Amino acid sequence: MPNIYRSLLLLSSSCILFLSPALTKAQETTQNTDSSSKDEQIVVKGSKNPLIVKSSSTATKSSTPLIDTPESVSVVTAAQMQMQNAQTLGQALRYTSGVSVEQRGANSRYDLGTIRGFSISGSQYLDGLLMFKGQYYADQQIDPYLLQQIDVLKGPSSVVYGQSSPGGIVALTSKFANGSRYRYVSLEGGNYNYVRGTFDLGDKVGNLDNLSWRIVGTGFRQDGRDWYTKAERYAIQPSLYWEPTDDITLTVYGRYQADPSDTSYQTFPVYGTILPGPYHFPSNFYSGDKNFEKYDRTQASVGYNFTYQINPEWQFISRARYTNVGTNYNQVYGTDSSNPASSAGYYPGSRYMYRLANGSKEHLDTITIEEQLHGQVHTGPVKHDVLVGVSWQNLRDSFDYGSGYAPPLDLYHPNYSEQITIPTPTLQTSVTTNQEGIFLQDNMSYKRLHVQLGFRNDWSSIKTRNHKDLTQSFTQSDQAFTFRGGILYKLPHNISPYFSYGQSFQPLNQLSQQDQKPFKPTRGEQYEVGVKYQPEHFKGFFSAALYNLTQSNTLTPDPANPIWSIQAGGQRSRGVELEAHASPIAGLNLILSYTYQDVKYDKGDLKGIRPTQVPANIFSFWGDYTIQSGTFKNLGGSIGVRYNGNTLGDTSTFIKTPAYTLIDMQAHYRFDDTIPTLKGLDAQITAQNLTNKRYFSACYSQSFGCAIGQGRTVIGKLSYNW
Repeated sequence: MPNIYRSLLLLSSSCILFLSPALTKAQETTQNTDSSSKDEQIVVKGSKNPLIVKSSSTATKSSTPLIDTPESVSVVTAAQMQMQNAQTLGQALRYTSGVSVEQRGANSRYDLGTIRGFSISGSQYLDGLLMFKGQYYADQQIDPYLLQQIDVLKGPSSVVYGQSSPGGIVALTSKFANGSRYRYVSLEGGNYNYVRGTFDLGDKVGNLDNLSWRIVGTGFRQDGRDWYTKAERYAIQPSLYWEPTDDITLTVYGRYQADPSDTSYQTFPVYGTILPGPYHFPSNFYSGDKNFEKYDRTQASVGYNFTYQINPEWQFISRARYTNVGTNYNQVYGTDSSNPASSAGYYPGSRYMYRLANGSKEHLDTITIEEQLHGQVHTGPVKHDVLVGVSWQNLRDSFDYGSGYAPPLDLYHPNYSEQITIPTPTLQTSVTTNQEGIFLQDNMSYKRLHVQLGFRNDWSSIKTRNHKDLTQSFTQSDQAFTFRGGILYKLPHNISPYFSYGQSFQPLNQLSQQDQKPFKPTRGEQYEVGVKYQPEHFKGFFSAALYNLTQSNTLTPDPANPIWSIQAGGQRSRGVELEAHASPIAGLNLILSYTYQDVKYDKGDLKGIRPTQVPANIFSFWGDYTIQSGTFKNLGGSIGVRYNGNTLGDTSTFIKTPAYTLIDMQAHYRFDDTIPTLKGLDAQITAQNLTNKRYFSACYSQSFGCAIGQGRTVIGKLSYNW
């Protein structure tokens, strides 16, 4: 495959030379203004409708009106994240249809969730490039304040993105320099001793109109909900934007994020929480050890985005990123167990919780590169928007892990300063992953008719070396061809019914314990029909989708030994999604979403059973109104309602995590007209889970327990924009 990749690079270069006629300055300027590279970063600063986006580059990798896109795409802007004061990716996606998030409750060190019933793990893309996931704890994560926009593309998306979950992908867009001026700072404080500072500064370099800079930073500290933990984070993201000629743009950037500590990642026992038990676990219960527990993660990246406008119809795009992630993680935890003498856990009726301790270190390096040739071709009256691309991704990961018993915890007289040593590593592995792909996409339009076709072929190689047991080392090589197609007809009054079909694949870095052979990649397939509506007389965007999604080669527990997996399962998801973003009158912004998903295993011993942590019903509403005139001009308030249906905690005893409904509220005021000297100053207070409802976001099994949800969080914020 490397020879194919190099050949395609040479082909791209040849096309650039062949398609480079002399351009007039007027042609170049016009095309540069319309280029998709600039459209991909949608700046919402000063937008009159900050929650409504009309176009996105996520589904097609070129800026396309959503009303003309035959796929389900939800967009969360920076303005929406700021309005809702989203502190995590999960919080930012709370009001998005088809998405269930915050499965680990109050803890936010990992971005866990599902799209259409399938995990988003390994399906997050940052600035068009995959965010690789480590073997265990070294997941990449980016603070939402560094993001300009979040797009959720639902359904199989391997044609333009390669390996991904069949449920869809989460595409993140960073705040980068783009020639504009930025002057923004903010300070926040809240309960749990929360404090955060942020800044966003940028401008042109000196008197140079073609060179600009931007630096975005944030840092926070807060106490955990439990008794002895805290979380800290510091992140900074500098970037330079250079436009040496009217047809060339280059963005270079760096990113550093450190999480030197984090709140506990514990779960609560089933008995005494969702099931009755003699000991009632309080919401601030802590099962760890304050001297032993540790979580330290660092992430560093450098990258570039390059665009060359070859002529008015064609452009060449190149982007690449190198990322380094390191984690050091020690944890003590306890769960339920019917036999406390043989395993960690809490036995109903006992005053002791039996615990385990683990220690791990992980380090990964990734390089991702993608190059595209994008242009327009006409065949008679039909316009073709063509995209040809090649990609290469490499991951090198090493991991040490050890586990053992920790002293039991006396629930009535707990000792959180036991003498616990880090267990000797029992697992030492290293993984090298290479994935290379080529793809072709053609978006055709004829009057009101839009047709989308796409093809991709990927080559994946995973080499896993077990340094403790060489018999468990293996090499896995896979090849996959994927296809997608869609058709949309734009009726009068901006009503667009559509139909689409898509495929996905996702390699599995695991070895079957039955025959010692690597598992096959999972494959996804989806049929979807829907309709989109963009009103002509007020600002808004409405969408409805009905889909049937299946996954094959699904891993399920081995009946002979539940700690092992077998590849005898399949999973299907059928559902309907409704979503609306509207601003019917000045100052009023509304978001409404509803999801019904019927997700079940359709093969193997679990046939007919719903997967764990997947709700059948999800509903959310957000409404914000700002007074437009009079004495109280610029005073506003918001209310949000979130409902998450019940979920299964396991597939054997059928423990159910109860459904929950939460309320969020906010008030905000801009001082521009009241006190002219304070122009640019905004005040905001946000309350999440206003009623302080005690709930559990997900249960994982009777032995592993349940994750408690976030309690009432109140944050006051002052921001200044000048």
